[in-house]
Amino acid sequence: MSQITTLSRIRKIFTAKPLYIIFSGLFLSACSVTSPKMNEPLKAKSSSELSALGSESKNQRSDELSLFMAFSGGGTRSAALSYGVLKKLRDTKINIGNKQRRLLDEVDMISSVSGGSFTSAYYGLFGDGIFKDFEKKVLKRKIQTELLNLSLFSPKSWIRLAPALFERSDLAAEYYHQTIFKKKHFGDMRPDAPFIVINATDLSLGQGFSFTGYHFSWICSDLNSYPISRAVAASSAVPVVFSPITLENHAGSCKFSPIVWDVQKRNRNKVKNKQKRYKDALRVKNYRDNKKLKYLHLVDGGVADNLGIRSILDIISFHNDSMWSAMKTYGMQNTKKMVFISVNAASFQNPIIATRKRAPSTVDVIDTTTTIQSNKYNTETIDLLTSKFPVWKKQVQTARCREKPSKDCANIEFQLIEINLEDLRPSELKALGIVPTALELPNKTVDQLEDAGMKLMQRSKSFQTFINGFK
Repeated sequence: MSQITTLSRIRKIFTAKPLYIIFSGLFLSACSVTSPKMNEPLKAKSSSELSALGSESKNQRSDELSLFMAFSGGGTRSAALSYGVLKKLRDTKINIGNKQRRLLDEVDMISSVSGGSFTSAYYGLFGDGIFKDFEKKVLKRKIQTELLNLSLFSPKSWIRLAPALFERSDLAAEYYHQTIFKKKHFGDMRPDAPFIVINATDLSLGQGFSFTGYHFSWICSDLNSYPISRAVAASSAVPVVFSPITLENHAGSCKFSPIVWDVQKRNRNKVKNKQKRYKDALRVKNYRDNKKLKYLHLVDGGVADNLGIRSILDIISFHNDSMWSAMKTYGMQNTKKMVFISVNAASFQNPIIATRKRAPSTVDVIDTTTTIQSNKYNTETIDLLTSKFPVWKKQVQTARCREKPSKDCANIEFQLIEINLEDLRPSELKALGIVPTALELPNKTVDQLEDAGMKLMQRSKSFQTFINGFK
């Protein structure tokens, strides 16, 4: 639709001359800003193999410990719970490498989904600054109300949100860009930060898409220049409520060769489900065909994986399904203990539904069915991760003792620490009530969720066993 045609229609609707002048001016001013920020093509012409994680952090973490975290989806509920876990890690000190260090400073990677991505992205950008203003800027901010006001009561937004001009998630991303993430891009991540992996779901391939240099290299795009806000908006773009965030596939404009091994070269003795998992991970190769996949339309990462764990498993798959190969990529060859902390803010089943004769509302049905599907899938994801531990242990022991023989070359352990909101005591769960998957919660509920994150860490037998190993 041309600008002239649209203005003509607006003129017919608003026959009063003052209104016509106002809305014409608004439309013309909006036309220059209706196109959302798109991902830019890579400027470099070629590269050697690109690692799945990207550049290594400059933080002097211990070689002995590798610590990975995964923040689930769940709106502000997840953001607050994961924030509480970060506070607990900040307050926990261990003796490692002949030094006493905060456990928070030992985190190597944070993989996040949906609401959890607000916390991970903010920490990646601002470090300890998160403990100063994250509550005010995010957790206790009326995000939904402010977004609603922008979309309903801003004439400029009305026109920008017109079909084919600007979408709801674009509006949200712009709002996050201005008010939360201080107009930062991925290139602005702290050099000493953990590696931050923000996950969304690609509707075309029906699988997860991570905002990492590795995934962006497949579409020949520059991650460093991409706004953090748009990645978080994509990661939390709940279908129907928010529109997808769109990326352009620039494949063919660069000569990058991301690491991928041919399935045919793998050991034929692998069981079928592992073979399928490996093939699924390598579907990323489809991005090289930018005629069939010219654009990527990304929605909530929880659609593909509500825990943020499968993207970690994919990283191993990209390294020929070898943990040792991945460890060498990251410079983790001396690791003796690899720990995964899963922060799961899964919502509860709504008990009110069973007490009413009247059929649940559409909103209740969508929320409840999503909860059922996520919880069942979450269990499978955790089982998949832990089933890998003995395989990875054998891989590391065999390869490291062959390549770097020493008296402790076989010293490697894998551990999972689950922090699940449903593990709260009955009285604590009752106090929280039914916490919706929303981007706005009462301040009291936010405080309770933060406190829950710290309590669940303190009560976790796995966590206590872990830190006692460093005393």
